[in-house]
Amino acid sequence: MPRARPSRVFRVTGAAWLLGITAAMAAALLLEAAVRTGPVSALLLAPWLLLVLWVIYVVGIASDVRADVAGVGVQNLLRRTWVPWSRVKRIAMRWQIELTLDHGGVVRCFGGPSRSRPRRLGPGRTREDADEGAEDGIAKLQRLRLAADGPSDAAVVRAWDWPSIIAFGVVAVWAVIAVVATR
Repeated sequence: MPRARPSRVFRVTGAAWLLGITAAMAAALLLEAAVRTGPVSALLLAPWLLLVLWVIYVVGIASDVRADVAGVGVQNLLRRTWVPWSRVKRIAMRWQIELTLDHGGVVRCFGGPSRSRPRRLGPGRTREDADEGAEDGIAKLQRLRLAADGPSDAAVVRAWDWPSIIAFGVVAVWAVIAVVATR
């Protein structure tokens, strides 16, 4: 059974900053709407801004790869997949991480690690070995796979991200109410 909180999390770079900046802008817009036209108008505008924040959260924050010595958890938008290392036949990098399973299926990781590019050196500079310990995400996943301690007959578990789906449902109902109230 998958653990609740694996030890290593790989996320899309910069997604938290984008969500924070967008949330601050949305709060400023709602505050301005509340001051200029009143709190009722701000409540009618809020679901559209919350929908933008929800999309940024689902694409950038929720979509990630979580790995430990038991297995790897992949969330692609609203779909979660947990794969024990014993079922992973190969870890490869194309446009994104791809986990090839023992039965031939492929799990593609929408959010997650990518291969790091080598640093470019200017003229007359030597290679800096100070950053020698910084390895790419693929190597970290391979090390966790080699240190696997799970049973070989564990199953691949697929599920939906119900909290995000419920949050979308609440925002969608709120948006419908806003449209009905303004027509």
